[in-house]
Amino acid sequence: MKLIIFVFIFLIISMGVTLIIPSSDADSTIPSSKSNYDNAFTAATFAQKYKDELSVTDNRVSVVIKVAGESENTDPAKKAKEIRYLQSYVLKFLSFSNAVNVVSDQQKNEITAQMYAVWIPILEKRSDVISVTILDVQKTIKKDLDNLPPKKQQLHGRNIDEIQCKSDHVLMVKLNGEPACVKSKSVEKLILREWGDTYQ
Repeated sequence: MKLIIFVFIFLIISMGVTLIIPSSDADSTIPSSKSNYDNAFTAATFAQKYKDELSVTDNRVSVVIKVAGESENTDPAKKAKEIRYLQSYVLKFLSFSNAVNVVSDQQKNEITAQMYAVWIPILEKRSDVISVTILDVQKTIKKDLDNLPPKKQQLHGRNIDEIQCKSDHVLMVKLNGEPACVKSKSVEKLILREWGDTYQ
């Protein structure tokens, strides 16, 4: 009898049958990462994708970033863990983009930070970000605003039809919807290349 039991146990082990161990309660607080997979970057892939933006060093602005998702957990510790996970890829993005004074609010699922304005449109397109609100855009007089590049004029609250270009430049809209001021002599070439079109 003992020999039969021994052989049976040996067969189970040799066939690679494993026992299923239930996951702990702590693991169940972690949301699925599938929805955030596309937002994950290593430092190398981030630098490759955003190499042009990384060279920009404007003045930083203070922002509030509303992160997508919420926790229905009533346990404060588990709720905080879920919110930390929901914010993890945005926090990683902020770290790579050289944001400073980054603070996570786990009650509201918001992040406050000071970051270069060039990153705001990129953040707004992320699937895990609901909105980005600028807190401290400095008030400038109209003359100063007129001298700023079109993108910065937008960040200061101007609509596209209010953007001013230098006297020898024309306002164009790129295919991605961004405004640009280009030299008058370049407009026709850019339209033929389907780079953009003049603003009507």
